[in-house]
Amino acid sequence: MNYFYKSLDNYEILDILKDMPYYNEWFNIVKGILESKEFQKRRLFFHHENECLWTHCIRVSYKSYLYAIKHKINAKNCAIAGLLHDFYTKAWHPSEGLEQLEDKYREKLEHPRKLKLKEMHGFNHPVQALENAKEYFPEYMNERIENAIITHMFPMSLVNETKWPKYRESFAVWYIDKYISWTNLSSNPKNLSKYFGIKKKNK
Repeated sequence: MNYFYKSLDNYEILDILKDMPYYNEWFNIVKGILESKEFQKRRLFFHHENECLWTHCIRVSYKSYLYAIKHKINAKNCAIAGLLHDFYTKAWHPSEGLEQLEDKYREKLEHPRKLKLKEMHGFNHPVQALENAKEYFPEYMNERIENAIITHMFPMSLVNETKWPKYRESFAVWYIDKYISWTNLSSNPKNLSKYFGIKKKNK
C-alpha cells in the first residue's frame, strides 16, 4: 500500500494483522478507505497514549469484524463503522507532522477556547466522524453504519440528536472500542478524563 504520511507509531499495524484470521476478507472490505489520502492523514493524529488514530481505528475495525463473525452480526457493517468511528477532523493532541496538514486539522490546538459540553472532544468527535464519513465515503454508508459511528461514545451520545445505539452493529463497535481504549487506559487510570476528551494529552 502507498502511504502518504509517515505514521507516528514505530510499526505498521497492517503488517502485524496480515497473517491473522480473516484478514484478507476484512481488508477487501475496507481497502478503499485505507488507501484514501484523507483517511491516512489520521496517521499524524495522536489518539490513545502513544498510538496514532490510524492504528486505533484499524484495531477497532478488525476486532469488530471478528466479533461480528463470532456473534453472527453483519461483519461488513462492523468493519466499516469500526474504521470510521473516530474519523474526526480536529486533532485534540499535539503531535509531530500535523504542520503538514491544512489549518482546519489543528484548529483546536492553535486557537483554544472554552468549550460547551457538547463541543468537547468526547461528546463532539462522533458527530465530526459521521459528517466526514458521509462526505468522503458516501458509498460505504447505511443507517446501521451511521448509527454505530454517531453513538460509539454512548452514554455520552445522549447529548446529541442521535442518542441511542439502535443496532447490534452499534453495540459491537461500542464494545470493542471501549475494550481497546480501556486496555490502553489501564496502564494509567489517572488519564481517565483525557479519554472522555475533557483533558488534553500533555505536550
